[in-house]
Amino acid sequence: MKGTIGSLVFIWSGLEKSLRISIQKLHAGEIPKSSYGISRSLDAWQQAVTPRGNNRPLQTVLSNRLVEMLKEALVIRNLVCHGLIGIKAQFHAEEPEANLTVELGDDKRVLTWSQLQELFGWMSRASWLIDDLTKAAMDNDDERSNARLRSWERFPNQK
Repeated sequence: MKGTIGSLVFIWSGLEKSLRISIQKLHAGEIPKSSYGISRSLDAWQQAVTPRGNNRPLQTVLSNRLVEMLKEALVIRNLVCHGLIGIKAQFHAEEPEANLTVELGDDKRVLTWSQLQELFGWMSRASWLIDDLTKAAMDNDDERSNARLRSWERFPNQK
C-alpha cells in the first residue's frame, strides 16, 4: 500500500506536466497566469479544448468527462498527500482488502487497493487523451478531429 502513494504522486505529476505542455501549445508557447495551480490549469485547458460550435460533440463530451474525473482524482490526491491517517495491509485472503484511510476536513474515506488500481488504470492513459484533445482543438478540420478522438469514445472503460 505504501507503493500506491508513490504511484499516485508519480502519475499525478505526469498529468500536471501534460496539462502544462498542452496549455502552452494552445496559447502560442505561453502559460497564462490564469492557469497557475492545478485546478485553474484544468479549467484553462478545458476552456481551450471545448469546441465553440456543435460540430465536435465527442470532443466536448470527452473533455468534460476527463476534467470531471481529474477533479475527483485531485480530491483523492489531496486526501492522500495531506490527510493520510492510516495504511492497512492485507496479510490473508480472508482479511479485509488493503486500504488507505484518509481525512481532510469533513471528508473521511477508506480507499481500497482495488479502487486505487482502477484510478491508476485510467489516470495512466489520461495524458494521451489530454494530448489528443489538445491536437483536436488545434485542428481546423472537424472531420479529422472527430476521427482522432473516436478511439477514446468509451474512455475510461476501453483498454
